[in-house]
Amino acid sequence: MPNCTDLKSPGTGEAARLVLAAVAEHFTETNPTGVLEQHSLLVCVGAEAYRFTERRSDGSGQALSKAAFEVMPPLPAGITRGEFALHLRRAAHEWTSEDNERAIPTIPAPRPAPIPVQPLDGETR
Repeated sequence: MPNCTDLKSPGTGEAARLVLAAVAEHFTETNPTGVLEQHSLLVCVGAEAYRFTERRSDGSGQALSKAAFEVMPPLPAGITRGEFALHLRRAAHEWTSEDNERAIPTIPAPRPAPIPVQPLDGETR
């Protein structure tokens, strides 16, 4: 979550992903094995959006909550809070071309050993 001293505030899409990440963290830390109720999800998203917008009462928290719900995966029935946190983290991560880069660099193969030249018949070396 950005501080009020940050020079560049995130756009709505990025802010919505940060809200999802904060909700995922909350679900992981607070009763992760409990079944996730829809009202708990609504309250948690609203609270994180309100906190993220520095508790302003100008409607920006409500707009951010709506943006977060637009990028949120559907809520499967009977899923635990911890399991849904995994879905939220996946939805919160914006894939870039760098994510598809190799994690371990490719090392060139060693050169093959030279093959000794066989002398032709009658030739000496």
